[in-house]
Amino acid sequence: MSLAGETGIDLSVVIVSWNTRQLLADCLASVPEACADLSVEVFVVDNDSSDGSAEMVATDFPQVRLLRSGGNLGFTAGNNLALPATSGHWILLLNPDTVCPPGSLARLVHFAATREPEEELGAVGPRLIDANGSPVISFGWFPSLRFHWLEFLDPLRLLPGSWCRDRVVHTPSREEASHPVEYVMGACLLMPRAAYDEIGPLDERFFMYFEETDWCLRARQTGRRNWFCGEVEVAHLEGKSSGQVSDFSLRQFQLSYRRFLAKHHGPAMVLAFRIAQAFEYGAKFLFRRFRPGERNRDLAAAYGTRFRLQFQSRIQANPPH
Repeated sequence: MSLAGETGIDLSVVIVSWNTRQLLADCLASVPEACADLSVEVFVVDNDSSDGSAEMVATDFPQVRLLRSGGNLGFTAGNNLALPATSGHWILLLNPDTVCPPGSLARLVHFAATREPEEELGAVGPRLIDANGSPVISFGWFPSLRFHWLEFLDPLRLLPGSWCRDRVVHTPSREEASHPVEYVMGACLLMPRAAYDEIGPLDERFFMYFEETDWCLRARQTGRRNWFCGEVEVAHLEGKSSGQVSDFSLRQFQLSYRRFLAKHHGPAMVLAFRIAQAFEYGAKFLFRRFRPGERNRDLAAAYGTRFRLQFQSRIQANPPH
């Protein structure tokens, strides 16, 4: 079974970074052993970091192709800056706040390669885990109104049946086997070159958030299947980088969500989703607001912001510099 394309490169890894110097260093240090016997090229797109990230890459990882974007382009445009320069048979989008265990990326590619002759693949993602080894959000379902109403009616997910427990995002168990999914998280997303050539680059209307959901949906629309790979784990130190801009993140999430809904469901559905989210986040705000503990206070504040955003017809999300 040949994994490489005409160039002889098995895997092209693309990492977009903004002010994540130490996280990025740890991520890059993990990649060679994670790739094992694969032939690999690694690209880092630096979105005009001010913490010396670009200089660190140039000095400590000279084998990495460093692209300086000249500004904070965001996750989507940053990836699109590097993707045309890649030459591997497989393309991997990797967050800088990930650490890949030895052999993990090689196993992910081999998992996908065993399925490639029998079916057309879209995206493939591993089980993501946190720093303590506990699974975190790894894949999910495309947005549906029922998910928001279920969160409003059953925030603790106590209703019986998998239909009631499904949500837009899913955290797999440690025992969950590999299976097809609707979309995988962009923190570690593998795609065959043929799929990229067919569906095209990421949609730059999404500065960040929902760009991978859109990519996976476009792959599905061409008849490709997306897979969760339960045989591989990659650590995702979730929130460490996005936490730098939490208010922006909340606003950008909602803005990208509306753009995704308008693109795939039509502008009229955006209002229906805003109403459902207002009920969901209003209920979650009240539930957390009157419970003790710092975590509940933080969650209440975030839910309160999300609740108020549903009453804004236009959302501005100005990227930090």
